[in-house]
Amino acid sequence: MNAAIEAFRSERTFLTPGGTETFLMFQQGYALPEMCGFHVLDDDAAWERLACEYFRPIFAAARASGHTLLLDTLAWRAHPDFVTRPGTPAGELARVNELGVRRIRELVERELGRDATRDGTVLITADLGPRGDGYQVADAGVTPEAARDYHRAQIAVLARAGVDLLIGYTMTTVAESIGVTLAARDAGLPIVVSPTVETDGTLPDGTSLGELIRRVDDATGGTPLTYMVNCAHPTHLAPALARARAAGEGWLARFGGLRANSSRKSHAELDESTELDRGNPQELGREVAELQRAYGLRIVGGCCGTDAEHVAEIAAATRVVSASARSHGAAVV
Repeated sequence: MNAAIEAFRSERTFLTPGGTETFLMFQQGYALPEMCGFHVLDDDAAWERLACEYFRPIFAAARASGHTLLLDTLAWRAHPDFVTRPGTPAGELARVNELGVRRIRELVERELGRDATRDGTVLITADLGPRGDGYQVADAGVTPEAARDYHRAQIAVLARAGVDLLIGYTMTTVAESIGVTLAARDAGLPIVVSPTVETDGTLPDGTSLGELIRRVDDATGGTPLTYMVNCAHPTHLAPALARARAAGEGWLARFGGLRANSSRKSHAELDESTELDRGNPQELGREVAELQRAYGLRIVGGCCGTDAEHVAEIAAATRVVSASARSHGAAVV
């Protein structure tokens, strides 16, 4: 059985890293054109600094909490539109994605030992991104088949490189969410689907979270292991979950995680920001933990604006989940 599927069928809680791209840009001063985190993979000195200042304390937080770490491979924008530009060498898409997996695997083995990817300590998780902007709908007319065809090349490389799990982060439309799920199924890899939501709890195209989950499940036969939200503050998500519970909505049983922004600002406000809004790490940890206890969330962690301090607060606050909280948690196929 795939390691990720086995882990998700257990009682584990999963911890993600923070906002790696915002940490690189705002806190380490590393230039990332168009937030393409994969650029750091080719810079040995910058990679080592990121490993020491960012990944190492996140490893410690996961170890202290007992959570399984879903470790990104910096694949969020390592897809054709951002990698295969005019003048780039043939095979660059494969090289970049393979390098991300190799860098992360080597880092895990160095810091945690060779058994860490076998004993449930870490899952190597490719952090897939949408074709366009993560905060806006790039192509309202995209079809599931077009999205499937687009994402298939990157996912095939990641499958060959040996990732355990895919997470489709910052999805903005139902069609692309279906397409990336079908491409994952084609490659034989498990996937979690993670749209982003606006301050009112809906996707950037206006779709409700429940509608996305229902439509993706219907179109893919319930393929995603679970669903989550990323790149949103807990206060943006909480009302939507509360309304679903009050209405007895069945989709809530398929919802299982939050990778939270540090800031309460809207996506539009964040796009205009020139300074990092780190928010309050302790408060963010408490807010994520409140949602975990209320809805039995399996996946917790940070997104834009968060760093190792936020992740440590989230990990500590979510360390213990009661059996009663688990009963409200997300169903896993």
